[in-house]
Parts: sequence; structure tokens; C-alpha cells
Amino acid sequence: MRTVYTVAFSDGKFLMVFNKKRGGWEMPGGKVEAGETIGEAAEREFAEEAGYSVEIVKVRDLGNCHVCAAFLREKICSPEMEGRLFDSLPEELSFDREEYEDVVPWAMESLGKDRDACSGSSRV
Repeated sequence: MRTVYTVAFSDGKFLMVFNKKRGGWEMPGGKVEAGETIGEAAEREFAEEAGYSVEIVKVRDLGNCHVCAAFLREKICSPEMEGRLFDSLPEELSFDREEYEDVVPWAMESLGKDRDACSGSSRV
């Protein structure tokens, strides 16, 4: 089973969703369905969980899953979970803090140092 999640930035902050089942904040993501590319799955999962579209810029294979670096775009539907923009990782996380401490800076750098600290067009 392949999985993917997305680190999406707007105005220098990244969006996370609160997963009530796991009791913590996480990046929107989930399973890659049959016939989907990594990017298609990331876009679908982000829309379902956070309610926003994203512009994926880069994909990284972590071995156990893939992570996408993206710009947060417009709200397109009602989300399954509560979303919030953060400028640093919150205390309550659903998954391993060390992985996020690696991928969040990677995603920001992947979006380009010249793009005004990952500025996007959305408002959460």
C-alpha cells in the first residue's frame, strides 16, 4: 500500500489538519488509490481532508511513503477535518515529530527561496 501526504505553504505558514481519531495534528494525506499517480492522490487527499486545492512543486520518496511540497491555493470544498496554518510544529502530533522536522524545511526550500517565503493566494 502506497501513501502520500502534502506540506502546503501560504504566506510562510504550512497547513495541518486535526485528526480526532489519532488525537493530533498531521499533514493531509492518505492512500494512493489504484490508477492514481502520487500527485493525483496528494491533491485528492488534501482536498478531502483540508478542503483546499494545492499546487504540487516537488515529490520526495521517504521509503515508507511519499511527501509533496506544495503551495496552498483556494478553498474548493468542505473539509473532513479542522485545518490550521502553523509557522512551527504544534505539540500534539499524530505522527513522528522527527519526520516532520525533516520534511517541513525540505518542502519550504523546494518551493523556492525566491518565492517570498512560500507565499500563496489562499486564506485559511
